[in-house]
Amino acid sequence: MAPNKNLSDFPLSKEWQWKPLLGWTAAALLLVASWLFQPTRGYWDIFDVAVFRAINGTVARDERIAVFWALTGGRQFGPFLLVTILAVYFYFIGRADLARFRHGAAFAVLTAILVLAAVVLQELVAYSRPSPSLALDSYHSIKALVPWSMAGEGSASSSADNWMTATIVLAVLWWRGFTWRLGLAGAALALLCVLPPIAAGAHWPTDALIGGGAIAILALALTSGTPVAWWIYRAALRPTDWTISHWQRFVAELSPEGHDNPNPTRQVLRGMCVGAADLVPGVSGGTMALILGIYKRLIGAIAHIDKEMLNLLMRRQFLAAARHIDFMFVLPLGIGVVLSLIIFSRIVPLSLLVAEFPEVTFGFFFGLIAASIVGLLSHVDIRGPGSWAWIALGICFGLFAAILVPVKTPDAAWFIFLCGMVAVAAMLVPGISGSFVLLILGKYTDAIDALGRLDLGFLLPLGTGVVVGALTFSRAISWLLDRFYQKTLLTVIGVLGGSLLAVWPFKDREYEIIGEKARLVAAHPYVPMNVDLTVALGIAAIFAGAFLYRLLDRLAQHAEENGTAAG
Repeated sequence: MAPNKNLSDFPLSKEWQWKPLLGWTAAALLLVASWLFQPTRGYWDIFDVAVFRAINGTVARDERIAVFWALTGGRQFGPFLLVTILAVYFYFIGRADLARFRHGAAFAVLTAILVLAAVVLQELVAYSRPSPSLALDSYHSIKALVPWSMAGEGSASSSADNWMTATIVLAVLWWRGFTWRLGLAGAALALLCVLPPIAAGAHWPTDALIGGGAIAILALALTSGTPVAWWIYRAALRPTDWTISHWQRFVAELSPEGHDNPNPTRQVLRGMCVGAADLVPGVSGGTMALILGIYKRLIGAIAHIDKEMLNLLMRRQFLAAARHIDFMFVLPLGIGVVLSLIIFSRIVPLSLLVAEFPEVTFGFFFGLIAASIVGLLSHVDIRGPGSWAWIALGICFGLFAAILVPVKTPDAAWFIFLCGMVAVAAMLVPGISGSFVLLILGKYTDAIDALGRLDLGFLLPLGTGVVVGALTFSRAISWLLDRFYQKTLLTVIGVLGGSLLAVWPFKDREYEIIGEKARLVAAHPYVPMNVDLTVALGIAAIFAGAFLYRLLDRLAQHAEENGTAAG
C-alpha cells in the first residue's frame, strides 16, 4: 500500500495569518505580564499557596496517595512518561492505514523540533524563586511517609522545568495536529507530569501555568499564524516516505505466505503489552497474546526455530530463513517486549507496584482477564456437555496453579535454568503466569532485581532456560493448536477462569523476611464488605482493565481485517 500523497488536509497553517499570530502572541505576553505586574501578582501568589496546600495535603490524607506521588515525582518517572507518550502516540497512528502512520511519523519530527525549541526558550526566560517547601513554614513531606521516595522536595530555583513545558506544548500540538481526543490524552499526560512536583513541594502551580502555559500559547501562535510548521512537516515527509517504501519492500520479501505486516507500531505495542503481562505474578503473556489476536501466529513463529531454519542459514539463504520464522512479525513484537522489560524493571519496577498497590495492580489485570474470558466465549462454538467438560478441566488446572504457595528453593545455576524452562512454558500457555511460577519457586523478586541491575550471573542461566523451554514447549503447543484447536481453546478459557483467583485484588497477604527480602508466603482472598478508598480504587481498576480489553479487542479485530492477526 503506497503512502497517501495528498497533503491538502494538513491541519496547521500553510501561510502567514496575522490575526491568529498577533492574537495568540498577545495572549502569551499578557499572561506573563499579569504575573510580573505587582497588583495582579498578589492574586497569583494567593492562587499558588491555595493550590499547593490542596495538592500537598493529599500526602498526609492516605499513605497510598503518598506512594503514588513518590513513584511519579522521582527522576526515573521522566523516562517512563516519555515511553508512555510514545505508546499513546503509536497506538493512535497505528490504528489506521499507512496514510495516518505517514502523517504521524512526519508530524512526530515536527513535534520534536517545536518541543525542543520550547524547552530552549523556557531555559532562556526562566525566572527562579524558592520552591514551596522552602518558602512556606510547613508542608507534608513525602519522604517522611515513604522513605524510599526519590521525589525532589526542595529547590532554591523553582521554575517551569523542561518536562512541564514539553508535555504542555505536546498536548497543544496533538490537539491542533490530530483530534481533540488525542489532545485530551496529551493534557492528561501533562497533568501527570505537572502535579507530582507540586505535591512534593518542588514547584509552584504557576511554574507550569505561567511558564509552560505561555510557551504553549506561543506554540499556538507559531502553528496557527505562520507556515513554519508546514515547512518542517514537508521536509520530514521525504525520509518518512523513504522509510515506509523500504519497510513495504522488506515486508513483501520476508513475510510468509498469507501474512502481512504493514504497520510496525501495532506490533511494538502488542509486544509491550505481552512483556508487561509476563512481569506480573498471576498474569500470563500468553493470555495477552490471545487477547491481542496474535497467539497462534506467535506460537507458530517460535516453533519454526528448527532444523529447517538452521539448514537455510547454513546454505546462506538468510531471507528464506527470516521468512520461515516470520521475522517481520517477531522483530517489532520482540522490540516491544524488551521495552516493557526495561521500563518495568529498571524505571518503574512492577514488583514495587505489586507490593505497594496490590489492589489496583491486580484489580486492573482481573478486569482485563475477566473481560477477555467473556470475549473469547463469544468466539467459540460450545456444543453439549463435552465442551463444558473441557472448560471445567481448565478451571481446575487454573485453580490449582492459583492456590500454590511460594517456597524456598536453591540458588544454584542449574535450578535457575530449570526455573527459566518452567516459567516460559507457563508464559506460553494462556492463563498460567510465568511470573507466578517464578514467585512459587522463590525466584520472582530475584529475577526482577537481576533485570534491574543486569546481573548476568542470574540472567544467563535463566535466559538459557527460557530459550530451551520456548523451543521445546512451543512445538507441543503448536501441535495441539493444529490438531485440537477447539478443545485446546476451551481448556484455555477454563484455565483463564481458574486463574482469576490468583489475580483477585482483595487479599490478606502475608510476607516473611527470607534472605533479607520480603517474600509472599500466603494470600487469603476476601470479599470487601465496606467501601473505602482502597476498595474503590480496586473496583475502578477492574473496570479500567475491562475497558482496556475492549480497546485491545478492537485493535485485534482491525488487525484481522488487514491480515495482521494470528491467521
